[in-house]
Amino acid sequence: MSEEQETSQGNEPLDLNKNNTPEAAPTNSGFATPPPFQQPPPFGQFPGGMGMGQQNLPNATAALVLGIIALPACCFYGVFGLVFGIIAWILGGSDVKKYQLNPAWYTESSYKNAKAGKICGMIATIISALFITLVILAVVGAITHPQAYDKFFRGFN
Repeated sequence: MSEEQETSQGNEPLDLNKNNTPEAAPTNSGFATPPPFQQPPPFGQFPGGMGMGQQNLPNATAALVLGIIALPACCFYGVFGLVFGIIAWILGGSDVKKYQLNPAWYTESSYKNAKAGKICGMIATIISALFITLVILAVVGAITHPQAYDKFFRGFN
C-alpha cells in the first residue's frame, strides 16, 4: 500500500458491518422546530432585520394626503388649511419618529411619504396662519377705521 492511501484512510480499519450514514434531524412537516426556550418572532418580523417582512408606516399615506390637501385649502380663509396642515404635521412627525427608532422594520418609501406629508403640513400650517392673521388684521382695521376701509375698497374718489 502507498503512503497516500494510508494517510487518506487515517490508519483506521473500516468496519463494514457498521452503518456509517449520519442520522437526519427530526423535522415537523419539513421545517425544523426551534428550541423550546425561544419564541418565534412576531408575524411579519424576522430576526436580524434583513429587509424581509418590512411594513409600511401606519399613517404615512394619510399624512401625505392631508398635507397635499392642506396646501390648496389655505385659500379658504386658512381654516381648512390650518386644520389639515396640523393633522398632517402630527401624523407625519409621529411616523418619522417610529422609522428613526426601527428603520429595519419599515419601508423607506413609507418613510419618504411620511416625511413629505410632514413637510407639506408644516408649509400649509404656516401659510394658513399667515392668511388668518392677514384676514384678522383686515377685519380689525375695517372695524377701527371704517373711512379708510371704504376709501380703499370703493376707490379713491
